[in-house]
Amino acid sequence: MAFSWRPTNAPVQTRYDDIWFISPQVGWGVNSAGQIVHSEDGFATSTIQHTADANTWLRCMSFTSPTDGWVGSITRRQRLFKTDDGKTWTDMTAGLPALPSAICGISSPSKGVVFASGTQYPNREAAVMHTSDGGKTWRSISMAAHANLLIDTYFVDDLHGWVVGGKGGTTYDKLKPVIMFTADGGKSWEDRLQNSGIDFPSGEWGWKIQFLTPQIGFVSLENDTAAAILKTTDSGQTWRRIPITDPQRNVELEGIGFLSEQVGWVGGWGHGFMSGSPNGTTSGTTDGGATWFDANGVGRFINRFRFTKTEPIVAYASGGTIYQCNAAEGAALAAAPRTAESPIPKVWDALDIAAQVPENAKQLTITVFDPRQTLVKVLIDETTPQPGARTFAWNFKTDDGVDAGTGHFIYRIVIDGQATTGMAVRPARAAPNTLGKQVEELIKRFAARAKRAHDDLVLPDAFGKPVSLKSLFDTPPDLMRALIRGGWIIPGEPDRSMFLVAVIGTGPMQGVMAQSDVQLLSDWITAGAIVPQAMV
Repeated sequence: MAFSWRPTNAPVQTRYDDIWFISPQVGWGVNSAGQIVHSEDGFATSTIQHTADANTWLRCMSFTSPTDGWVGSITRRQRLFKTDDGKTWTDMTAGLPALPSAICGISSPSKGVVFASGTQYPNREAAVMHTSDGGKTWRSISMAAHANLLIDTYFVDDLHGWVVGGKGGTTYDKLKPVIMFTADGGKSWEDRLQNSGIDFPSGEWGWKIQFLTPQIGFVSLENDTAAAILKTTDSGQTWRRIPITDPQRNVELEGIGFLSEQVGWVGGWGHGFMSGSPNGTTSGTTDGGATWFDANGVGRFINRFRFTKTEPIVAYASGGTIYQCNAAEGAALAAAPRTAESPIPKVWDALDIAAQVPENAKQLTITVFDPRQTLVKVLIDETTPQPGARTFAWNFKTDDGVDAGTGHFIYRIVIDGQATTGMAVRPARAAPNTLGKQVEELIKRFAARAKRAHDDLVLPDAFGKPVSLKSLFDTPPDLMRALIRGGWIIPGEPDRSMFLVAVIGTGPMQGVMAQSDVQLLSDWITAGAIVPQAMV
């Protein structure tokens, strides 16, 4: 059996976070424009049923029938929407408990019964909220004793269910996965990873959960520098961590979907910021995860897979758009042909956003969301905006003057309720040449101290001959080139650069540099490790 993926004709937006199908043709999706979209024909055509506020990010959805559905949001002031007819949506936020303050996962196992989990922020209290009367009343269940962060939720029935996330600290780099199970509708919980014996790296947590059968289940693991999944074959009693060994070195997994115990895909924000490297990479397996291959042709930035359990349409995925998978007789699954999708621009010091404002427009709002889809800037909010072609620049500073960091930023332009979105990737906090000059100055600052500690070390010169490391501190560009030639710095890959990982991270220079200096080195490597030209 062969499986072919293709993008549907879903409304063009930068990202679709979630989808739900009640039949192979009838489904809904939520996207980066804050839209709830619906289709009766597998997204050959579709309608926009609802558009949330300009600063609201819709994350998840669950349906029990064509007329009973729920959509969760990670924005506190608009956390939950409900439909009773499959067409119109009501904001339910006013009647919700305070916790969770953001909804990242939602599951409705039967009509009127909902479990919603959050937040995706480890510095907020993790919780699950539950209703059994269609949202008239709610029970808030604090999960602070079990987790710092909760993402996905899956309930088999009204009593038995799962939530996945992480615990270990109030910052992402301290987290390790949790898989919480309840058999009594959330009254009590058990962490099925507590005695797993798995040595999880810090900075890794559960993102999406899928049960293929009552016995076989999978969880994707979010991690900025690695990729792995968890698998169970005994109904979640025990789990095994499986690294993703795709040669493209996928990272930052989110979506996970297995069609059978052997055939499956994972995707997310995986990236290589260097020229020609793909963004939003996807990996596939045909042997249950023993080996993996590049499956970028499935789609990019995948956050969710949903399966129809029928043929020929066997699955959908949400990410850069809504993608559809069809089965046909033929060769076994292999790397899918790449789908042509718009390149994502790289930006460094500023993000320029272009808007075409029509005559007589009444309202223009532009909002920017960071790589975790958190609102970081309301760039413009104008009544009676000036018409014509306009460009708005953002310097990556929040209202508090804090740098918003690096990664994929999504912006939303809303003109009189009509929303469009775009994306740009910021690999580092400054342009490559600027970073090179800053690293040169950093070396000069540490030169005197470094010369006293590197008597016996050597690096290769331009001709491959060993040269004293101590002498290279007199000409920082030569030292920068020597670190690259010696393999201590791998341009574009800070997590594989041993100078950063082993020497500074865990070795003899651990704690010597300020965190801002370490971040500068990481940014410099990420941006390609450009070496300043020597002055003549």
